[in-house]
Amino acid sequence: MALKDSRPTKSIDVKGKVCPYPALEAREALKNMKSGEILEVITDWKPTVNISLPNYCKKNNYEYDVAEEGGFWRFFVKKA
Repeated sequence: MALKDSRPTKSIDVKGKVCPYPALEAREALKNMKSGEILEVITDWKPTVNISLPNYCKKNNYEYDVAEEGGFWRFFVKKA
């Protein structure tokens, strides 16, 4: 099952915030989460889903997925 079809453990809404703030808030949220839990980041800033969050996930070996929803994105991160 794709991460975007999973029920997230935690969700943060960072709409209206530009880089680096969405990635920083996601990193903070993930610090308090357990391995295997899923974080949903809701953003309207495209570079967040194209650059900053994917780079962060790759660096930390986190699985991720993205769903576009008419003007904003839902970015899912599974903590390793």
